[in-house]
Amino acid sequence: MMKKLIAACVLFLFAPLNIVAAQDKAVDDPKGAIEFIERLSSETVAVWSDAKMNEMERDTAFKAIFAEATDINLLARGMLGRHYRSLTSDQRTQYMAAMRDYILAEFDSNMSEIGFKNLDVVGTKPASGKRGHLYVRTEILRDEGAAILANWRVRKKNGQFHIVNLEFEGINLMITNRDVFSSKIKRDGIDGLIAWLHRRAAEAAAEAEAASAS
Repeated sequence: MMKKLIAACVLFLFAPLNIVAAQDKAVDDPKGAIEFIERLSSETVAVWSDAKMNEMERDTAFKAIFAEATDINLLARGMLGRHYRSLTSDQRTQYMAAMRDYILAEFDSNMSEIGFKNLDVVGTKPASGKRGHLYVRTEILRDEGAAILANWRVRKKNGQFHIVNLEFEGINLMITNRDVFSSKIKRDGIDGLIAWLHRRAAEAAAEAEAASAS
């Protein structure tokens, strides 16, 4: 009898922890994931429509929004794929530093090319795998042309949502860049890829500064 009582107490004490752990996945909280993407959209629209900002200020504010909303480390590792395991400690540090600017520039460039005006959520879809990720499916409304379908892959960890990938019009941000990176590593090595990433970030910063000055 005593053993059963102890077992019941243990289950009672740890059951809340198990419930919290089960709910700490994006797939179990679609409402929260949708609100996360909608809030991201609202903040982006507010920045891009602020007439008081010049292009440099707008670019900086946009990147700050996505820096907070994106799991940059996870996305960076995914883009490098199997090559990540072969990096030295110093190369990993350099790669991650370069990737922060590169990934944010990718989001900025893609949204600019699309002609982002607003975003409507049209549904959700569980992502494959056991990580509990969720796709928030959206239509990106543009200044010109038809709306574009975009799927934001979202994770939830420790109660916080983050973007871990983006698919739009059949283009997968992680896979596309993984192919590009693999090709550059084959030709120029890891150090060559890191140097290229730094150049890309510098070019993006120069373009934003030039647009602000014009």
